[in-house]
Amino acid sequence: MPFGQRLLNPILTRTLRHPVMQELFHHRHEWWRQLRGKPQQVVVWLRFTDPYSYLLIQTLPNFISHFDVKLIFKLLPYQEPNQFFSYYLRDAWHLAQFHQLQFHHFHAPSEEQCLIASQLLLANRHLPTDEFLILAKQVFLCLWEHQHQKLAMLSLRFQNLSVSTTHKKLQQAQLLFDSLNFNKSAMLQFHRSFYWGIDELPLLAKRLELVNLDQAGHPFSLHQDQHQSNQDYLINDWQQLAQIRSQKYELDFYFNFQDPLSYIYLIATQHLSQHYQIKLNLRPIYLDDDSRQHDLHFSFYELIHLQELAQSYNLQINSNYILSAQGLRHCFALFYAALLQDQASAMTEKILAAIWTDNKDLSYLPHLQSLLADLSYNNKQFKELLKQQAWHGMIEHNTNQWLQLDLPELPSFYLQGEKRISVCGAHRLWTLEMTLIEQLNEQNTLK
Repeated sequence: MPFGQRLLNPILTRTLRHPVMQELFHHRHEWWRQLRGKPQQVVVWLRFTDPYSYLLIQTLPNFISHFDVKLIFKLLPYQEPNQFFSYYLRDAWHLAQFHQLQFHHFHAPSEEQCLIASQLLLANRHLPTDEFLILAKQVFLCLWEHQHQKLAMLSLRFQNLSVSTTHKKLQQAQLLFDSLNFNKSAMLQFHRSFYWGIDELPLLAKRLELVNLDQAGHPFSLHQDQHQSNQDYLINDWQQLAQIRSQKYELDFYFNFQDPLSYIYLIATQHLSQHYQIKLNLRPIYLDDDSRQHDLHFSFYELIHLQELAQSYNLQINSNYILSAQGLRHCFALFYAALLQDQASAMTEKILAAIWTDNKDLSYLPHLQSLLADLSYNNKQFKELLKQQAWHGMIEHNTNQWLQLDLPELPSFYLQGEKRISVCGAHRLWTLEMTLIEQLNEQNTLK
């Protein structure tokens, strides 16, 4: 990181995080909207072959009744399932079970059925929002529950666009979607901020509440989402806890020092492992094809979004600088040295806090001094450690293990015990708890 940037970044991020600046940021669009006399808008990006879009559409009637906003729907074209689609289906099923939503079949809708659905919804976007949502929920239900005859009946009852016009509008939406650098559908866009699916719907709700768009008089919530505080757990009964603690579970946490989400969820993961007395194995990995490594910074709006997420876990994200390759090597070497001293957990937290909260450039040796002191290393000893190959082997081993799990993103979790499950991404710690509950129920049934 250049010296000027190293100097200015902490000042800029502290300024951005200041309550006054946060207030100005969140309210500026609202003031401008009031001057123009226009309603606030949330753009909803949906894809029929995306199971998360199916879940999201089921929650939107509750959402729109809660907030004084206008929903703008953007439909995206049919997309062939990728290599991770089976994982997405399993994950969506867990989400549906947890939030009491519909999701029964593990087969994506066909391209033919998606085209019929697109013709139908695109032709009827002029309907009032509540009526359109009823129709959209019915269409998604027909697709994902494979009720083809019912979809055909809906198509006869409502207007339909021509095939050529439908394809044109879908491609236009895809081009706009790509220009926004989104990589997932089921995305909600509020001005230039973005929130993914039902996982981040509560974050969007908090944002709307800050600008006084709440018309329900009480905080918005999804079913059982309050557990996502890092101090609340699904199991608190001491007998059940004792039963779980006796199972000798282990939890592998795969993470990337270059990813601020790894920092946010490390703390929550540590607390969860302590609560259930699960052995936590920290496994940093290296992805040489990660596109983020070629960027220098997170954008302004990405940083705002990360700050919103971090605040929900009582953490601070102050840096928008992507860790350099040299800084990453320093992190790996520090982690390995701490692992040898049985200090891996504490050191990982310190490293990630130094990067993402303290805004330190760990490619710069003076910024490493306090971390090295914790391990009783001096600069000369650390430079010798960097030359060693042992930590290279550890990182390669971790990375290969993670690749074998065939998960699409980080951070990732692999729970080992009587029941095994692998999940990935933010917002998935509750899935691990649900697995523990399933095991408890099975054991108690056998008794």
